[in-house]
Amino acid sequence: MNDIKVWKTISFVLLGGIVIFGLIGLSLYSDLSSSEKRYDDVIESLDKISFSTDFMINYGNGSKIWYNNTRLPLGIDLYNATLIICSGNVNSTYYPEYKSHFITSIDGVGVFDDPEKMYWSWIAWYYDGVLGKWISYDVSSDMVYPNDGDILSWYFEDTSNYPDFDSPD
Repeated sequence: MNDIKVWKTISFVLLGGIVIFGLIGLSLYSDLSSSEKRYDDVIESLDKISFSTDFMINYGNGSKIWYNNTRLPLGIDLYNATLIICSGNVNSTYYPEYKSHFITSIDGVGVFDDPEKMYWSWIAWYYDGVLGKWISYDVSSDMVYPNDGDILSWYFEDTSNYPDFDSPD
């Protein structure tokens, strides 16, 4: 008779544990669903004031950095987007007659009076998904306004073979 009491007690404790873990699981699932809803609401709100882009910086020495799904404010130009993405680590010269910046370095990479790099420059590119290739911009980065889903790049490269640049990939 004692054995039956022990088994009943063990069964009751196990059943109680299963119920408790089931309730905990249900509660966590509910919290997860609620968190996903809040996340979706935040993204929906962000979509009203910003957009997402993929951004690559190719330093021309074999190293490159991707900034994927980078959120930028609506209406921003490529120059200011670059300042945001690079945390301001961009040097440039402003030409008021053209209302344009000429970027001389990004993240400390630039010409800096190196005679071997005198023909090197930062070139802005975008990836054309329809054509399946990179295309360089023919205007200043101050005049380029990225859109949601754009794939953009800055590439530090030898420009002595203009207009036959190497693509940034």
